[in-house]
Amino acid sequence: MATDVTTARRLAFGNGEAALGLAFVVPIVVIMGGLVFMPLVTTIVDSLYRVDPMRAGEPFVGLKNYADLAADSNVQTAWANTLAYVAMAVILETVGGLAAALLLNSVRHGRQWLLAAVVLPWCLPPVVNAIVWMWIYNPSYGLLNHALMSLGVIDTPQVWFNDRGTGLFLITLVHVWRMMPLTAIILLAALQSIPKDLYEAAKLDGAGAVKSFQMVTLPLISGGLAIALSQSTVFAFNLFDEAWIMGGSGLGTRSVIIQVYMSAFQNLRFSYGMALSLLAMIASLIVSLIYVLRVYRETRMD
Repeated sequence: MATDVTTARRLAFGNGEAALGLAFVVPIVVIMGGLVFMPLVTTIVDSLYRVDPMRAGEPFVGLKNYADLAADSNVQTAWANTLAYVAMAVILETVGGLAAALLLNSVRHGRQWLLAAVVLPWCLPPVVNAIVWMWIYNPSYGLLNHALMSLGVIDTPQVWFNDRGTGLFLITLVHVWRMMPLTAIILLAALQSIPKDLYEAAKLDGAGAVKSFQMVTLPLISGGLAIALSQSTVFAFNLFDEAWIMGGSGLGTRSVIIQVYMSAFQNLRFSYGMALSLLAMIASLIVSLIYVLRVYRETRMD
């Protein structure tokens, strides 16, 4: 009889915990469903129709919007620009963020002030960052031209955005300046979770700084590195503010998200823009998934 009472109490307690957990989860599911999943489903459905306020009706066109995107030379150029943005941003943010994280992790006094200085560009609105850098790049009174002429690197002021490759790099640099602190914070958290005993053991085994970094640091921050790479990729694929403020609608620096904006809100081809935004989302998710799966396999093998 006592056993039955104990079992009943355990079941009641377990059901109570399940109900409490469900009560916490349901609001999140409802919010995510209303703000993320329902708009996503609506976008997918509308991309299969012709949604154009300049033309009557919304007939079903199937995959025609996607076929038109594949043949659109402007979209192809925007994709090439975006892939260049992603490649440069991910490399620069990862290398720079890891260097900043290692520096912050080694500082013993005044770390909070140094961390505040590192995080500051990330705290500022992207539009503010872009405008500040526009002044730096200005061909007439910009700091970049002045500094390079003072050093004797160039003889005359340069109009930097006249060259496509230079423009892509300079816009990427502004994006990296804003987003690299997030990578540094993620990697700093991963570095601070590594037990100090492991470095002592590696030192006793004769490992130097480089060997310890390869054998201890990198494997143990691989999870944080995957998160950092994923967020860098997603934000680079969604690059808009810096490219729009500095390059405008120019095809030489136009990103996919700018192309989405122009298709949907300037040309009023809403379904065409929806289809392109879905492709951009899928591309960023696939690249991020590759990072996560590779790191997961490596950590499981270890």
